[in-house]
Amino acid sequence: QNAIDHVRSYVRENRVRYVMASTHSHRVGRALAGAAPLDAIMLRYNMSHRKAAETISFPETLENDIPVLAFTTTRWNELQRTASPTVTTADCITFALQHPAVEVVLHSARDEDELDDALLPIIACSDSTQWMPDSKYDDLCSYYGDEMAWNDDGFDEYPDESI
Repeated sequence: QNAIDHVRSYVRENRVRYVMASTHSHRVGRALAGAAPLDAIMLRYNMSHRKAAETISFPETLENDIPVLAFTTTRWNELQRTASPTVTTADCITFALQHPAVEVVLHSARDEDELDDALLPIIACSDSTQWMPDSKYDDLCSYYGDEMAWNDDGFDEYPDESI
């Protein structure tokens, strides 16, 4: 809290515009969102590890009106490589954007083709009121989050947040 208070003084002095924090841990994210006057928070969020975000950190960010910047939405490209049926990078990004807590998704494309593959479907639905149909969102939640034992593969660095 002292560190955030110190950095907030920079905002008051017009030295910086915004203060945000980043963490992989949803427990830390919940604590920060509940105690710190943040302008935004960056949290990992993807369809294979969504329950920790949706039950631990996102409720606090929504309650305190703190926008979430989601990262690792492709689970380090593991979702596109191993999931069946196949999901695309655009599926991963729009899945994250569909959650009301998420305002921004960070994605690091490896090349221009991947960037096009990721962005063109998103641009196509930008006039819509939602990023994907509810039925597709529900299917992704059900299959990739619940039926695949992602938390049992040793890839999740916070297994205590498995829900």
